[in-house]
Amino acid sequence: MGKPVWSVAGMSAPAFRLPALRPAVILAAFAGGMGWGIRGQYGHETGAMIAGLLLSLTLVLAICPDLPARSALRAVAWGTVAIGFGGSLTYGQTVGLTHDAELAGNWAALRWGMLGLAIKGGLWIGFAGLFLGLGLGGVRHRSRDIAAAMFVALALCAAGIWLFNEPFDPARKLLPRIYFSDDWRWEPGAQLKPRREVWGGCLFAFLAMVGYAAWRQDRLAVRLAGWGVLGGAIGFPFGQCVQAGHAWNREFFRTGVWAE
Repeated sequence: MGKPVWSVAGMSAPAFRLPALRPAVILAAFAGGMGWGIRGQYGHETGAMIAGLLLSLTLVLAICPDLPARSALRAVAWGTVAIGFGGSLTYGQTVGLTHDAELAGNWAALRWGMLGLAIKGGLWIGFAGLFLGLGLGGVRHRSRDIAAAMFVALALCAAGIWLFNEPFDPARKLLPRIYFSDDWRWEPGAQLKPRREVWGGCLFAFLAMVGYAAWRQDRLAVRLAGWGVLGGAIGFPFGQCVQAGHAWNREFFRTGVWAE
C-alpha cells in the first residue's frame, strides 16, 4: 500500500499514501479546470466555490481514502470555503494588463500585471492550502476558537483594505497607490471602469489565520499554506504567460503549423 506520509490523530490506518499523490495531481487538475469552466456562469465567490468543491473533493478522496466520512466532509467544506474567499480577489483586469490589445508590447504593464497575479494567486491558493490543512491536520479546533480567529481576521481584513486598497473613487480618478487593475496610468484618456481591489485585506486576513494555525500547532495547515502561496504565486503568472504570449504574437500563431 506504500509508505504513509503522515496520519491523522485518532485514526487506526494511515490516511495519506504516496502512490495516491501521482493520480491526485492529474485528477485535481481536471476537476479544478472543469470547476473553473462552470464558475464562469456564476462568478465571484459563489462561482469560485464550485471549483473549490470539485478540487477539494478530488484531493481528499484521492489522497485520504481511509479518512472517516465526517472528517472528509469537514476537510472538503473547509477547502470549498477557502477557494470561495479567493473569488473576492478581482483579477480580470489584472489579466488584461498582460494581454489586452491596447497594451500589447507594453513591458511595464506586463510586469505589473504579472506581479499582481503573483500576489493574488498566492493569496488565493494560500487560503486553499491553509483551510484544507485545518481540515486534515488532526488538530481539534473548537468552535469558539474558530469564531474568535474569524472575527480577528475580518477586523484585520478591514484594516488591510484601508491601508492598501484606499482611496477608491473612480469618478474623481482616485485609485490606490498600489493598484493592479486597469487604470489611467496605462491608458490615459480611455473610458475605464476600475474595479475595487481587496488584496490588502485578504493578505491581513490570511496572515491572521496562519497565525491561528501556528498558535494551535497545526503544522500541516501552516505547511500547506506555504506551499499554496508558492504554487499560486508561480502558477497564476506562468499560466498567463501562455495567453499573453498569444496576444503579443498573433501573427506567429496564424501561420505555419499553428494555423493548422
